[in-house]
Amino acid sequence: MKKFISILLSVILTLSCCLVFAGAKTSYNAAWSMTGNVNGTSYSSGTTISVKPGDKVRVTLHLSNNYYTGPTCFQIFYSNDVFSKASSGEFNKSGKLYGVCGKTYSTFVDWEKVSAGNRNLGWPNYSADKLAEFKKNHQFLRVTMTPNVMATTTAVGNLNEDLITITFDVSSSAQPGTTGEIILPIESMRTSEYKTGYFYSSIYLTSDMLGDKLMYSDDQHFDCSKAVLKFKVASSASTGDVNKDGKINSSDALLVLQSSVGSVTLTSEQKTLADVNRDNKINSSDALKILQYSVGSISKF
Repeated sequence: MKKFISILLSVILTLSCCLVFAGAKTSYNAAWSMTGNVNGTSYSSGTTISVKPGDKVRVTLHLSNNYYTGPTCFQIFYSNDVFSKASSGEFNKSGKLYGVCGKTYSTFVDWEKVSAGNRNLGWPNYSADKLAEFKKNHQFLRVTMTPNVMATTTAVGNLNEDLITITFDVSSSAQPGTTGEIILPIESMRTSEYKTGYFYSSIYLTSDMLGDKLMYSDDQHFDCSKAVLKFKVASSASTGDVNKDGKINSSDALLVLQSSVGSVTLTSEQKTLADVNRDNKINSSDALKILQYSVGSISKF
C-alpha cells in the first residue's frame, strides 16, 4: 500500500509540474549595451568620457537576446551641442545577424540623410514637455537589419554579439565644459500604446521563419540601462596656455596676475587652464608656476 501511495504521489507531482510549465508565458528578453573608444582608449557605460573638439568617437552597440531575431530597427540619439554628425557606420560582418541580413538589408542613415518627413518619426516616447526639451539638443541616426528570408531558412537565435560600430565627430565648435550623451533610450521602444516607435526587434516563433512573427509583444522586455555613454568637452589647449596661442610663457602668467587683481576677466575655459595648481583659485601661485614652467625649472604642473 505504501508503495502504491508513493507511486501515486510521484505521478501527481509530475503532472503538476507539467501543468505549471505549460501555463508559463514565454518571456522575450533583449539587453543592449554601448562601449566607446576615443584616441585608442576604451570606455563603457557609467563613466564620463572626456573629448576635445575635433575628436572622433567610435561607439559599438552590442545586443544579447533569447529569441529568434527578425527585423531589427533602432535609433541612436546624440547631443548636437557636442557632436556634429555620425560620419560612418560599420556593421559587424562576422556577426550572425549580419550573416542573414547582409549589405543589402543592413542600413545606417544619419540625421543629415534622413528624409525631412521621417525626421518627425521615432523620437522617444517621452512626455510632451520632456520630448520638446529632448528635441532641442538631440539628433538621431537610424539602423535597420532585416533578415533576407529568400537567402536563408534559419532565423538567428540567442544573439550575443556586436551589431555595429559608429563613428561620431565631436564638433570643432563644441565649447569646453559642455556635456552630452549618445543614447539608445528605452522610452523609444514600441509599446501597446505607442506602436509606431522606431525601436523594435521582431520575434520569430520558429527557427525556420515559417511561424508567426511578433512585431510587438507585451512579453518582450528590453534592457537599455547600459546603452548610454556620457561625455564632457575638454579644452583643446594645454593647461597653462591661458591665452590659447599654443605656447606657455610669460604672457600667460601676466594674464593670470591681471585676473587675480581684477583688471581682466577670464572665460570659464581660461580659468580652467590658469588653475595649474588645481586649488580652484586663480592667483599669483598659478602665475609663478607658469613662469617656472616657461623657463624649464619645472617640467609639469
